[in-house]
Amino acid sequence: MQIELNDYALRVTFPGDLLSTNVTALRTELLAHLDKEAAATTVIADLSNAKVVDSQGLNLLIALLRETERRKLKFRVENPHPEIRRMFTLLNLNTRFALVPAA
Repeated sequence: MQIELNDYALRVTFPGDLLSTNVTALRTELLAHLDKEAAATTVIADLSNAKVVDSQGLNLLIALLRETERRKLKFRVENPHPEIRRMFTLLNLNTRFALVPAA
């Protein structure tokens, strides 16, 4: 997972799919970086490398959303695969994840 802080935005670029096999390790790493990067005002979950998000991956993103809300940070998801975007829209998460409309 690549994590960068630029202009108070903490960009988290996931290395690939968000699956039940990897979410525990990702969650631990994410929370550690949120604690470490206190200057961040926004968290961006970049899904450009993910083709699949299973139920546990979705739970990870929702937990990250809730954690950022608890810390009074902004949160958005960027670059989801079209099928992932469709899932977010069907679950009415496109607004909560601050997705921009597809071009």
